[in-house]
Amino acid sequence: MSIIALIKQHLHSRRYQTIALLLLVAIIHLTRSPEVIIDSRFWAEEGGFFYHAWVMPPLQALFYSYGGYLNLPVNAATLIAKWCAPLKYAPYVTIIIGVLFQLLPTFLILTAKDKWLVSFYNRALITLLLLFVPESLEIALQSLHIQFQLTLAAAIILILDNTSTHQRWFKLIILLLTPLSGVMSILLLPLYALRCYIDKDRLRIEQFFTLFIGNIIQFAFFYQSFNLRQYHTSLTDFLSIFFAKELYIPFFGNNSLSNPYLFYLQSLVKNQQIPILTCCISIFFLFIIIFCFYKYPKTRLASYLLAYALLNLALSTFGIIGPTYWFFEPYFCQRYAFISQSLLCILLVYFIYNLPKTGQYICIFLSIWLLIASTYNYYHFTSISYGVPPWRQQIKLWKHHPDIIIKTWPYGWSIQLPYNHQHIQ
Repeated sequence: MSIIALIKQHLHSRRYQTIALLLLVAIIHLTRSPEVIIDSRFWAEEGGFFYHAWVMPPLQALFYSYGGYLNLPVNAATLIAKWCAPLKYAPYVTIIIGVLFQLLPTFLILTAKDKWLVSFYNRALITLLLLFVPESLEIALQSLHIQFQLTLAAAIILILDNTSTHQRWFKLIILLLTPLSGVMSILLLPLYALRCYIDKDRLRIEQFFTLFIGNIIQFAFFYQSFNLRQYHTSLTDFLSIFFAKELYIPFFGNNSLSNPYLFYLQSLVKNQQIPILTCCISIFFLFIIIFCFYKYPKTRLASYLLAYALLNLALSTFGIIGPTYWFFEPYFCQRYAFISQSLLCILLVYFIYNLPKTGQYICIFLSIWLLIASTYNYYHFTSISYGVPPWRQQIKLWKHHPDIIIKTWPYGWSIQLPYNHQHIQ
C-alpha cells in the first residue's frame, strides 16, 4: 500500500479523526495562553488547595471542603502535583490535568455511536463550536474548575444513546465524580429520572443511581451554605443574563464595539430597572426553540439540553459569588455560563441534523457566524498573568528564604509554605 493510500485510509478512519481533532483542541488551548506555559501558575484558589495538599495529611487534603462543597478533582490534582513533581514544576501538573478534563466533553461527542454524530462534518463542527464559542478563559489550563467540564460531560451523557455497553464504566465514573466536584449536577437528577421513565433502560437507570449516590454523598457530608453567595435572583435578571451570555456575547463577542451595550445592561440591572427589550428577545428565542420541539418530533431529544442549560444558568445566577450585575462585566463570570453556552452549541448541531432543509440552512448560517465571531473573541482577551512573579522564580527565592510569602494570584492571593526538605526537589 502506498503512503498516499495509507494517509487517505487514516483520514477516513474515525479513530484517527478523533485523535486529530482532540490534538487540535489541546494545541489551541495550550497556545491560547503562552505565558501560562512559559511561566506556569496556579489559578486563584487553586494555590490554596495546593497549600492544603502541602500541609495536611493526604486523606484530609483529599476530602478538604472549600466554598461550601467538596471539590474532589482539584484536591486530587494538587495532591498529585505535590507528590509527583518537583515543587518548581508543580503547577504544570494541574495544568496538564486541567487540559485532559477540558478534552472530556469533546471526547464523549467524538466517540459516541449516535446517528447524528456519524458524519465527520457534524463532529468537526461541534468540536469547533465547543472550542471557540463558550467563554472558557476562567476554566482553562487549571484543575480548580474541572467541575464545569465534568458537569457538561454528565449533561452530554444524558442525551447519548445507551444501545450498548460502549464506555459503560467510563460514563459511570464521570457520573459519580461529577457531584463530588460541585453541586451543579443535582439539577440533572430530574432529567435523568425522566429519561429513565421514558426509556425504561437498565443502563440509564444505572446512570441515574450513580449520579444520585454522588449527590447524596456531597449534600449529606460536605455541602453547607457559603456566606459569600447571594442566594437571590429574579426572572428579569435571569432573562437579561441569558440574553447577554447566551446570545449577545457569542454572536458579537467582547470588544470595544459590543461592550458599551453590556455596560448599559449592567447599569439597568444594578439600578433594579428592567431591560425590557433584552427580556423580550430572550423569551422570543426560547419560544422559537420550543416551537421547533413541538413542530419537529425528531428534535425533542435536544429538549434535555435546553432544559439543563436553563436550570444550570438559573442555579448559577442564584448562587453566584457576588451580585448578578457582575454577569455583564466583560471577561467576568465566564464559568457560570460555560455549561449553558456549550449545551446550546450542541443543540444547534443537533438541529442541523434533524430539522428540515430550511431549518438546517438557518442553523448552518448561525454556526458559521458563531465561529467567526467567537474565534476572534477567543483570542482577543486580556492577559491572565496580571504581573504576578513566575512561580519558579518565587520558589527559587523561597528555598533561600522559607519565610517569604509566595504570590499565586493578584488581589492578595498568596500562600506561605512550611519548609520541608523531604519534599523539596
